[in-house]
Amino acid sequence: MVGGHRKRIWPEPMSRKKSISLDLRWLEYFVAVADAGSILGAAFRLGITQPSVSQAMARLESQLDVALLIRDVRGAALTEAGAALAKHGREILKSIDVALEETRYLGGDARGQVAVGLSHGIGHLLSIALAETVSIKLPSVKLRISEGASGDVLEWLASGQVDFAVLHHGHACGDFEAQALFEENLFVVSAPDNWPPPGETIVPGQAIELKDLKGVPLVLPSPQHNLREFVERAARSSSIQLNIAVEMNSLRQIAALVSRGSAYTIMPHSALMDEISNGALVLVPIEPSMRRTAYLMRKRNRPVTRASSSVGKLVSVILKDMLERRGLRTKLVQ
Repeated sequence: MVGGHRKRIWPEPMSRKKSISLDLRWLEYFVAVADAGSILGAAFRLGITQPSVSQAMARLESQLDVALLIRDVRGAALTEAGAALAKHGREILKSIDVALEETRYLGGDARGQVAVGLSHGIGHLLSIALAETVSIKLPSVKLRISEGASGDVLEWLASGQVDFAVLHHGHACGDFEAQALFEENLFVVSAPDNWPPPGETIVPGQAIELKDLKGVPLVLPSPQHNLREFVERAARSSSIQLNIAVEMNSLRQIAALVSRGSAYTIMPHSALMDEISNGALVLVPIEPSMRRTAYLMRKRNRPVTRASSSVGKLVSVILKDMLERRGLRTKLVQ
């Protein structure tokens, strides 16, 4: 709630001779009465005496020259005018709180909690590096990272559970703003000694055409995952029916299954970079190329704190560093 003694002169229509001098404490007390249903209940919530609330209500009604409350033995009910003021009052007080909080953040170092949502594949790429970088560069920021399927992450963003998200979703639309971060190709992933697949006439070391994948046993995430949707959409556009032998949502389990030679998968380099770098898995290019874009997404009209903005900027820094150090087959979007 808004505290302190603040006054504002509320302009009146030209037909009125004097302006209204409204103490914001009165508005705060009035909203508390509306929420509690009684002056006594409001006083208890506010931690002040009942006469103080009653006096503020009387002054407020006097200044506005309208009855806001109907008082009886059971409490205080709102008049039609009171209901309207309560609705607008809540919005005014909330806006003031947001303005003061944003001003406080802008006036000093980035601090406070920042909640970030990452889709599973991007979480594997960013989670640890982001946590370590924030702890060093933004020590007053408390970071909370949540990973999930792209659809779930988008719901967290829409409901305000996360401040921003990094995922493969598409482009700016509706309630969301999107900043393109990087593009990456998808590859067929195989155990080194299991390529080409038995019975397939594929030249080792060369790209595989999408049409030649129809007989290859694949392990892919469930249809709720953006990656699965993207792969199947590409296959349908080429009139190809993929052989999805196993559905599995854990990247680590997919990597283990493929490394044992039990199946193949389609993934970006970033999702399995450790297994690729140590030689447990190999990448096979696909023709025509299957390329998708990752975005940093925010909900439109949601206030962006200094802390949230600072963490978001670190994402691009981390991605650039990983491209240079890990040799990822990924392209930053400028």
